[in-house]
Amino acid sequence: MAGGGGKGGGDYWPGFVDALTNVVIAMVFVIVVLAIALSFSAQMLAKRMAAKIAEQQAELGRARAAVIAPAAQKEQPPGGAPVIDTPTAQRTRIPVAGNEAALAASAAAAKLKPAEHYLQLDFAPGALTVDATAAKALGEALAPLKQRLAESPTLRLEVVALGPEIHLSENQRAAFIRAMAVRNELLGQGIAGERIVTRIDMNASATAPAVAVRLGDKP
Repeated sequence: MAGGGGKGGGDYWPGFVDALTNVVIAMVFVIVVLAIALSFSAQMLAKRMAAKIAEQQAELGRARAAVIAPAAQKEQPPGGAPVIDTPTAQRTRIPVAGNEAALAASAAAAKLKPAEHYLQLDFAPGALTVDATAAKALGEALAPLKQRLAESPTLRLEVVALGPEIHLSENQRAAFIRAMAVRNELLGQGIAGERIVTRIDMNASATAPAVAVRLGDKP
């Protein structure tokens, strides 16, 4: 009887294994379905957020253009010629229409009076790159600075990006792109990369996007 009882008690084990296997398979299937659903939901949410951010950025750009355009027209002489500060300011200002703007092809080239220590590239609203006219003006205005760099190995060129509401992450990213575009132009003008320092001025208050190029000592 003992032997018969032991034999009969072992019949429960195959059924238990089958049941446990089915439960594990069902759990794995549910987990896979949940993972796919979460991945799809995350992608949809990311697309909606990106579209919303792009729409807000476009509205902000249109609002800035409406405010900045009248002031820019007052500051610049007819024909889009660069505005040059007084000699005491030691600053040469170069307007940058950008390759994104339709006015880049019609921007008028002007003979600049180079400053000895300071250049400023005034970017049009929405411009992120340096157009051919601005690049040519920058090359002409760089002559005194390049001479100073050649005379003193301790000097460097500081490329500083400025802009309105620079505390916003989107504006910081745009300022960095403009600074790198100017840095690439300086590299194209024969200035060594180790003589160029690029940064964003988080404390400067600017009414329009700009990039300053100035001489400074190496740290």
